[in-house]
Amino acid sequence: MNESLLYLIKKSFLNFFKKSIKKPLKTIGMLLLAAYYFYLPFLMKGFITDLGLNTRSGFVLIASMGTLYLTMPLTMTYIKRKGVNFKKQDVNFILASPTSPKQALIYALSKDVYINFAMQVMFLMAAVFVFEIPLLISIIYILVNIVFSNLLSYSLAVIMYASEEITLKQKQRIKRIVYVVLASFTVFLITNVVSQTLESGFDIAYISSILSSPVVLMIPIFGWQLGWLNLVMLGLTPVRLITTGLFFASALSLTYYAYKMKSTGEYYEDALSFSENVALLQSKKGDISLTEAFGNKKKKYGYKGKLKGFKSNVMFHKQIIERRRSRRYFLSFGDIIYLVAGLGLGLASIFIDDFINPDYYLEIMIGISIYLSVFFKPGSDWKSEFKNYYLFLMPDSPLNKLFNASLLEHLLSLVRAIFLTVPAGLFMSVSFLEILFAITVQTLLKAMMTYVSIFIEGIIGAKIGHTFASIISIFVSIIIMIGPISALFFTGILSILPIILAISIYAILIMLLFLYLSSMSLRNIESLEE
Repeated sequence: MNESLLYLIKKSFLNFFKKSIKKPLKTIGMLLLAAYYFYLPFLMKGFITDLGLNTRSGFVLIASMGTLYLTMPLTMTYIKRKGVNFKKQDVNFILASPTSPKQALIYALSKDVYINFAMQVMFLMAAVFVFEIPLLISIIYILVNIVFSNLLSYSLAVIMYASEEITLKQKQRIKRIVYVVLASFTVFLITNVVSQTLESGFDIAYISSILSSPVVLMIPIFGWQLGWLNLVMLGLTPVRLITTGLFFASALSLTYYAYKMKSTGEYYEDALSFSENVALLQSKKGDISLTEAFGNKKKKYGYKGKLKGFKSNVMFHKQIIERRRSRRYFLSFGDIIYLVAGLGLGLASIFIDDFINPDYYLEIMIGISIYLSVFFKPGSDWKSEFKNYYLFLMPDSPLNKLFNASLLEHLLSLVRAIFLTVPAGLFMSVSFLEILFAITVQTLLKAMMTYVSIFIEGIIGAKIGHTFASIISIFVSIIIMIGPISALFFTGILSILPIILAISIYAILIMLLFLYLSSMSLRNIESLEE
């Protein structure tokens, strides 16, 4: 390791602590965010227990799904020379210095090691306190996993990213094979689970048995990794012992090959191009499309529309035109997911015994709405308006400006509510009135949380930092949702109509409060500057 690399590592640590002291609110936000993720297993404990997954086999099931559907695709990104980010200081002190290409690559990969370590700590806490696995077994699994999984992932990254002995065609062939195996297994899993469900009812233990079968464990590299997981958690079998040995052997042999292979830095140009794209996306502060998030250019479509509307209402029509120019159809993939979820809930109520009781349709829909409003916040069009100074120049009141800037968000919330509630309600054979109530409550709760987000993340976040503001927004959202949640407890005592009215009035009052507070803060440009 040369002196420039050592200097960069030392300075990076020092600068990190200096920034933490200079921006204490941002540091507190990061600590709270870390605490939230560490506490996440405990938040999910009730749900996991209700599904009967708080066992060793349940841990194996969740960890296996993560390995197959998160680790495998992530590793494949290195074939396209994507996934490794070099910042400006890395370019100046590493790529322009005598540092070897492989050292530079390992350094860039190691910057995310704290994320991996945090994830392993979270898995350890979940294994012990949620899945009730003995502490010693959990520690052994995590420690071995940290060593050999990192050796495996780092060596694969170096080989796929920087190897000049493996041609691009060969790498593409490897990627296609992996995706074909993953797709084939997914079809196999879904087909078997559906047939088993139709024949004898849904049983989550059947999924666990498939994921622990020799067919899965013999999948090269990633299946072998599951062999070690099954061995330490479920006990010794010949297949698990063989695949565990293959896992250890592959990690060591691939590490040795990565160490010995030739690399002269041909990947530098592609790496810099990817890093520049990442820096551009980061400058947008989360206001990016799904296409951009996957490293592709944002598409533009030749939709022609005319601006119309009176005063600030023109913003609503402008957003519609921009939406049509940025996507082929008005609705996005995220909107269609609500339709798929609604169909899934409806079909589950028919084919899965005792999974969903149609008598609790409204309670289920409202519960889903509360969860999505607090923890799931897709990209919003109002954020783009906050970057345009004409928001302050329009001859209209701040309240009208803010309402029109968020009007498209309310329209999309209504569409998503219809997609979710109508298919589920039709399959559950509930009344038209119940479906109408569900749509109304979902739309109002989402509108309420939109203005909470605008006030905390958009306005207060400009002063205290967006990370800290996002955490505050979650906690405030949880407190605000105590009202609707409390109202649901009276469904067994009162009729549904007064409960729906109470939730709706509550949502409207909170919505108007935060709409007013937000509009009062939008009287000058400085209110949105960090």
